[in-house]
Amino acid sequence: MILGIDASAAGSGGARRHIIEILNCFEPIKHGFSKILIWGHKDLLDQIPHSNSLIKCSHPFLNKGLFYRILWQLFYRDKHFKKNIDVLFSSCGTYSGNFKPYITMSQNMLVFDKIEQKKFGFSWYRLKFILLFFVQRYSFRNSQGIIFISKYAQDYISKYVNYSLVNTALIHHGISKFFKKPPLLQRNIDMYNYKNPFILLYVSTVFNYKNQLNVVEAILRLRNKGMPVVLNLIGGVGEKKIGKELGRKIVEVNSNKKLITWIQGVELKNVVDYYHSSDLFIFASTCENMPNILIEAMASGLPIACSASRPMPEFLENAGLYFNPENIDEIEETIEKMIKDPQLRESLSKSSFSISNKYSWQNCADKTFDFLKSSKNIKNVKK
Repeated sequence: MILGIDASAAGSGGARRHIIEILNCFEPIKHGFSKILIWGHKDLLDQIPHSNSLIKCSHPFLNKGLFYRILWQLFYRDKHFKKNIDVLFSSCGTYSGNFKPYITMSQNMLVFDKIEQKKFGFSWYRLKFILLFFVQRYSFRNSQGIIFISKYAQDYISKYVNYSLVNTALIHHGISKFFKKPPLLQRNIDMYNYKNPFILLYVSTVFNYKNQLNVVEAILRLRNKGMPVVLNLIGGVGEKKIGKELGRKIVEVNSNKKLITWIQGVELKNVVDYYHSSDLFIFASTCENMPNILIEAMASGLPIACSASRPMPEFLENAGLYFNPENIDEIEETIEKMIKDPQLRESLSKSSFSISNKYSWQNCADKTFDFLKSSKNIKNVKK
């Protein structure tokens, strides 16, 4: 049996990572596919391992902008699929053609969360999410199966797609092994000073719903109380308006003291160094499907102050302290409580590190290929 993967819409971030990682784990005999043909941008294909059983397919339109990619999806995609594959996997949930059977996947909650969409105002981002809502809903309704990566998404999206009579799959993403670092002995805040500060870390692309501005204000308040803390923000600009506001805020905050460091363009292989050299992790997002960044922090042995928004508690469970990410007072109070209590930090970091052992890319790959292999026995999604 030959599997086709439509990764034409896998731009950056979690969707791209997911494809690369499960293909790194692919074993033809074990997983029941003699070959996998994958279509995508050259930059993605270059990151996929070279193998006789992994055939990388591209097209000039896939290496250009959005307009050309849509043309390929509308007029060329099905021609390639029908001649070459037995089962199709739409890893980004955007397939809307006539090939059967195909399995689709939910990776982006912003497509279905209309409350979070409003935070983008009248913008290209919001328009994109509205259009994707109709594309993904159609794709989900007409597929032979859907993969979800969180129980929260599975429950939430059921308001828009009736798949109660269909065997869907809940398959979590994994964690790359190089993030693994057992928790360190937690020290009292008195052992830190301004030359050797307590390092706080927040890793995420800058968007309104990620609440970096609120986190910066909370850390400034802690510093004004005399706490020897600094904050490292790791991540590029997603939303330009918020990026400019954040940049101005950091300049203002740092005018008298070096408190905030914002580092952009950090590759995955290098971001792990920031996890492993920090003292506490902050995650302040209000909209996620499966928060890979959060579980990476868990695997890195860090104590975590976390957004109480779903689905974060689904993954961190009772191994962190939670706050309302839109309430600066709560962010400040939660982080302060953790900083002042090294025993609490140590207990939480050990618990979250233990929980992180649930998530592996090998397990994700095994479950994904098993579900794809059985797709011919899965009914169409009820409309």
